[in-house]
Amino acid sequence: MRRVSCNRLPAVSRPAVAQAKVPDYIDTALVKPRAPLSPSETVKRMADDMREASYREGGLTEDDLERKGFTRSQIKAHAADARALAQQLAGPSL
Repeated sequence: MRRVSCNRLPAVSRPAVAQAKVPDYIDTALVKPRAPLSPSETVKRMADDMREASYREGGLTEDDLERKGFTRSQIKAHAADARALAQQLAGPSL
């Protein structure tokens, strides 16, 4: 004997719920890509990111920098210079 049932829930005929519109300010919250930056801009931006993260999270990893929009080659080439600049801009520690 063949079974004629289905494990899916029955269809519900409800009107579609209107989705909230994404506010315009959300564009300012997105991380801009850092891949097209020049080498000097890359070092400055990376140093700023490192300084900001040191206050919030305690620092950045290479994966964090990649999530911020830097490429792996930028990270390998400029991370040491950016770290030195970030430390210089932070000033002497007490």
